[in-house]
This record gives sequence, C-alpha cells and structure tokens, in this order.
Amino acid sequence: MRKDTYTDEGVITWVLDHCKILHLGLADDQGVSYVVPVNFGYHVKSKGKYTLYIHGTDDGQKAHALDQETVIGFETDGGHEELTYTPPKASAFGPSYRSVIGKGQVHKIQDNQEKLEALKAIIHHYVRDNPAIIHANDLEHVAVWKIEVQDLSARVHHPTPEWQRTLGIKEQLTDGYRYDSDGKILVRTLGRVLNNPSADTGASASVNDNK
Repeated sequence: MRKDTYTDEGVITWVLDHCKILHLGLADDQGVSYVVPVNFGYHVKSKGKYTLYIHGTDDGQKAHALDQETVIGFETDGGHEELTYTPPKASAFGPSYRSVIGKGQVHKIQDNQEKLEALKAIIHHYVRDNPAIIHANDLEHVAVWKIEVQDLSARVHHPTPEWQRTLGIKEQLTDGYRYDSDGKILVRTLGRVLNNPSADTGASASVNDNK
C-alpha cells in the first residue's frame, strides 16, 4: 500500500466530507464503460460500514445502468490547492489532492421512509439544514439508490500543512517549491531554506507548455 493511502474511518470520513461530486463507473447496453458525475450523501454504520446515496430520474441512461448493475466502482476527489515541484527533476510536479475510491453493491431503494433518510443524507452533505420539509409520502416516484460499500480507501497526496494538522499526519513536507492555485510560487521553508525560489519559474513554464 502506498504511504499516502489510508483505510481508517477518520481519514476516509474527512475526505468524503470535503468532496462534493461522486464519479460512478457504469456500463451501457453494449458493455462500454463510462463515468457519471453525481451528487451524493452517505451514512457510516457500525464498524466503519459506509453506505453512499445517490438520486436521479427513473427513466434515463444512468437509472437503466444502475438497475442492471450489482457491483459498481466509484471515486471522488478534491482539494487540488497546491502544486509541488522538487528540483532538479524537470518532471517532478505533483498536485495536492485528497480522494476516495471504492466499490460496492448498488440497490434501488423502494421504501419511502428509507428514501427520505437517504435524501436527507444527500442534502446534509451540502447544507446544514433542509431547505424544505420532505414527507415520505411525496417520494413514491423519486428514484434513489444506495451503494453498500465493500471496499474503500482514501488517498491524501502531498498534504498541505493544514491537512497534516487536521489529520495528524506526520509525513515530512517534500523539499521543493510549492505553487498556489494561480501558479504563483509560495515562499516557505520545506525542510530546508530555499534559495532564490523564483529562479526556476522558466522550468515550470516549459513543462506546462509541453502538456
């Protein structure tokens, strides 16, 4: 297992809380794989058992694919806040990011009360309070699915100092230059004092030009 991969509930939950879009791995009628981005919510049961919830229309391609599948893969990510460059390797760039990847059994929820709890979980993933009262009897024609997770792990790559403090990660920051989301060098000490940190801006431009 990679050193930046985590399976403990605390890290996984923290990453899920900071990610907003779930990507589902599905297949069409011809067996061609494709990815669908969706909003999501989740619950954690005893012993770290996660259940993810998604919703949508009942008559689209996504609904048809979900109804045909038994086990699906999924991924969510975010936090692409900084870029690290470790000289002298010209290609040694790596973004800061956090992600969760896994797979699980997908089931369409039929019970309206269970649908209600699932939709509340989705709403609460984005806002603190429900914007309107939802009644279980109003959900007869709402399509909601749950993914009972079988395998799950989180990755926290090139963690920022804030992430390290929050998660208690002891990983030493990589020596090199750190760039912000606008591509500007952040001047800070990364295990050693950087001399003339602006001198290598040409190298970053040349790598970007080659993409």
